[in-house]
Amino acid sequence: MKAPPPIKSRKPASKSVAPPSAPPARTNKVPAKKFSVAKCGSDKGKKIIIYADTGMGKTTLSMLAPDPVFIDVDQGVDELDHPITGEKANHIPGVTTFQDVRDALHQLDLFDGYDTVVIDNVTVLQDLAEPYVFDTVPLEKGGRAVNIHSYGFHKGFKHLYDVMKLILTDCDELVRRGKNVVLIAQATGHKISNPGGEDFLREGPRLHNDKNVSVESMYCEWASFILRIAHTDSFVSKDKKIVGDATRAIYTLPELYFRAKARGIDEPVIAFADQKDNSIWKFIFGGE
Repeated sequence: MKAPPPIKSRKPASKSVAPPSAPPARTNKVPAKKFSVAKCGSDKGKKIIIYADTGMGKTTLSMLAPDPVFIDVDQGVDELDHPITGEKANHIPGVTTFQDVRDALHQLDLFDGYDTVVIDNVTVLQDLAEPYVFDTVPLEKGGRAVNIHSYGFHKGFKHLYDVMKLILTDCDELVRRGKNVVLIAQATGHKISNPGGEDFLREGPRLHNDKNVSVESMYCEWASFILRIAHTDSFVSKDKKIVGDATRAIYTLPELYFRAKARGIDEPVIAFADQKDNSIWKFIFGGE
């Protein structure tokens, strides 16, 4: 008796699957903007950062800028007189919190009649930004952060970065309206990662900076001019003492050890020995 032939398994016939249909086109109710080509002009304001150690004349230099008005979160401009006219500066009183700064920047009519808006200073503003982060960004499991590290590894500094970016967005609107914006900052040394050798220190605005997120880099990338006020003709002697004089100058071109930038200016150092010297503004804005 012969064994029955093996049963062949039948595979189901493969069915061709039609590709998914494309989503329906969205109807854009807003008409597309019409663009044209034009020559670049000077109708926009300038974006400027001034940084230096305390007492080096950052605020005084800002008072010499074209028709300035101050958002004085550092509460220091009221103690100074204009170095040439002797008059007090124009400022917006009552600004004490991060939200106050944003609210002031949004009231665009405040700046009618002024050419330059000065925030003095963004180092203090960053300190004010931390409680703003705690109030507006809850922890992942709910509740309010008690410090920037409450959010977890580097997450709090990313929130701080996002909040400090709001200030630049507000300032950009002023720049588009033809206002110059000057951001004053304290100076500090930042450790810079060097892929080609040993890491090194570079002086720049005292804003948060690490390899994961850098408020300092964001602000420096935003600015067209980064002006560093420092002493000239000073150096460290063999016995590790600083020698030289206390003459100040404005550095406009970068070195490996400090931040600086000045578009359209070729002079690396501009005089600021006298607090009445407004040479830097003549370089930036022209005039005699």
